[in-house]
Amino acid sequence: MSVEILTYSDVGESPKAAEMSARTTIKYGTRDYGDEISSFEIRSAQGSKPPRKREGTEKVVRRLDGFLVEDRGEEYKVAFVENGDHLVFYYLPARQLRKAGIIAPNQPFQMDEVEIELDGGRSMTGYVFCPLANPSDSFVDAIDLNEDRNRKFSAIVKKFGKPKA
Repeated sequence: MSVEILTYSDVGESPKAAEMSARTTIKYGTRDYGDEISSFEIRSAQGSKPPRKREGTEKVVRRLDGFLVEDRGEEYKVAFVENGDHLVFYYLPARQLRKAGIIAPNQPFQMDEVEIELDGGRSMTGYVFCPLANPSDSFVDAIDLNEDRNRKFSAIVKKFGKPKA
């Protein structure tokens, strides 16, 4: 087997040679391949820049506590606690919450609204979800109704119909 390495910078100072100075040609021959492959070209990666890393800073604009109310397929109905006693209901895309591990009804979570500073003075707003309990920690509990509450419940069912199971 014979190997010959020829770089374009070795062949002179022609304009074409200067243009292709980062290229190398390797000529070789073996008994196995015969004349099928006579040479191939290797391009150097010296001229290319590595991908630029985006260095951003993340600032939490606001933090909300909430819990999952209902899974509606592509959306979750969630409740956020406002001022410690008032509930605000929202429908959020379920994909990001599921990815964070928020999957069970009544499972508490925290949502951070973040502002990220990007290169060139640009900014982006996003949301980060974090479960505050495992899905196995949440449950739906049934309570026994006393006589007065049972009477009120019967009146509600008579007026509005039976609740969904």
